[in-house]
Amino acid sequence: MIYPAFQKSNITEWIEFSPQRFVFEGYESEFANGIMQGFRTRNCKGETLYVNTIKENTQKTEYIEEIYRLTDEKFFISGEKCGDDFKLTVTVSCKKSLFRAINRIASMCRGGKFPVGTVEDYPLFAKRGYIEGFYGKPWSHKNRKMMLELMSFYGMNTYYYAPKDDPYHRDKWDILYPEKELSHLFEIAELCREKFVDFHFCVAPGLSMKYSDDSDFLKLACKAKQLYNIGIKNFGLLLDDIPENLYFEEDKAAFDGEAVNAHVHIINKFYAFLKNLSVDCSLTVCPLVYHGTGEEYYISKLGRGIPSDVSLFWTGKNICSQEQTVKEAIIFENATNHKPLYWDNFPVNDAEMYNEMHIGYVDGREKDLCRYSEGIISNVMEYCLSSRIPLLTVCDYLWNPKTYKAFDSWQKACEIVLGEHKDTLMPFFDNLLTSCLKVENSPMMNAALNDAQQKLFSGDMMGAFGIMAEYTEKLERCCETLKVLENPMISELYPWAEKQFMALDVIKSSLSLLGDNSDENRENAKKILRDYLNHPKTLCDFSLRAFAERMQTL
Repeated sequence: MIYPAFQKSNITEWIEFSPQRFVFEGYESEFANGIMQGFRTRNCKGETLYVNTIKENTQKTEYIEEIYRLTDEKFFISGEKCGDDFKLTVTVSCKKSLFRAINRIASMCRGGKFPVGTVEDYPLFAKRGYIEGFYGKPWSHKNRKMMLELMSFYGMNTYYYAPKDDPYHRDKWDILYPEKELSHLFEIAELCREKFVDFHFCVAPGLSMKYSDDSDFLKLACKAKQLYNIGIKNFGLLLDDIPENLYFEEDKAAFDGEAVNAHVHIINKFYAFLKNLSVDCSLTVCPLVYHGTGEEYYISKLGRGIPSDVSLFWTGKNICSQEQTVKEAIIFENATNHKPLYWDNFPVNDAEMYNEMHIGYVDGREKDLCRYSEGIISNVMEYCLSSRIPLLTVCDYLWNPKTYKAFDSWQKACEIVLGEHKDTLMPFFDNLLTSCLKVENSPMMNAALNDAQQKLFSGDMMGAFGIMAEYTEKLERCCETLKVLENPMISELYPWAEKQFMALDVIKSSLSLLGDNSDENRENAKKILRDYLNHPKTLCDFSLRAFAERMQTL
């Protein structure tokens, strides 16, 4: 399974083929070969993959018909078997589209299968990315680089740097970055350029900035100039999560007491400063009012008061929106004269959600949203390694929303991240699907519990025991693996794994009542259930509690 799915293909068959050698000819062949260096296989047959790359600047390679948009990410791949070897012809418009095509070829190498026939591929969302915009410990430099490489491989093209707890982003917005921190940002920016990801540096001055004070603006300008000097041209001005009312008397007098007037002023002034640095500079704004119907007074006046090419973040109807719809996007654009750039608060789990682990799949976003929005930027969790699974489903949806199937995508994402341990660990990940998106949690557990309870209702106690014994055996193998597996992501997940161990005890103690329903055993089962329920982390659907309580009444 190619992930994300191709937009269009005419493939007659897939050939098992694991090349050991690559021969590139044509447009940017040296560049293409450099990308493939990291995907050498250990095949000992000596099979060779021949790749001929062709540059073509036509409507065929530069335009997406169904959404009426120019693109620099479209490519064509045609494949044919040549004796023991395989030949691909790749047609692209530029180096970026070649990068996308070569990553697809690398996916084929990993899967050991190549298509006979033709593929036409391109992303439907223009901006596809993620924002490190959560409250909590910022990601490590190492993890940032890992995530950039992974997300670019699977088709994302945008990264916003905005960790709330980076002091120089928010609390110390007016202080320049020290040398070490600045060098890390430079490395990230360089990696973004290498991976064709647009790097956006965000600054959040709203907690303390006096909008009418030229000296405060100078501090903001100096901060931007520092980042511009290391090659950053995309900036974000975040005015979210600050008091609704102006609190400096000078600002109240200058802007008629309204925050929206102050914000329009500072956005336009900052925009002009950036454009004076370079016409290539861009600006994204997160407004004070960033969710709702999209036609509120503040957001309407703000949108109409700033340049049309300033991107406007919007989370949708709610802070964490279960749905993002075309209708809502149209309302937003009509009110603000801007298409929304969605700041999607999934999979983030900060604030009151900190006991949840959002490791499921993106859902509830309409497939035609690519026509009516600038794109979607997903806000991630503090838990970088765990964020990979939900973000991969975001990659899948953003590339090809027409064919996106949420649960299937999640299964594939788990396979990519968990590798050989995927099947063993799925009972645990099945119980971690809870999120603000209200996707169905614990489908594997629920199926077993429902079938078992049906057997109980019909008087088939042994049948119920057999169903639960089979599920319990899988869960036991899962828990044993969680205890011994040396994996940094499992370390992130360990507080939830501890509750999974307790859930296993709940099931086993409940099943023990089928053979021994003495008062002592019943009280023990009740205590185990109470301990499980008192654990603060969120795990499993309510059905586990219902099953345990049902067993205690037998």
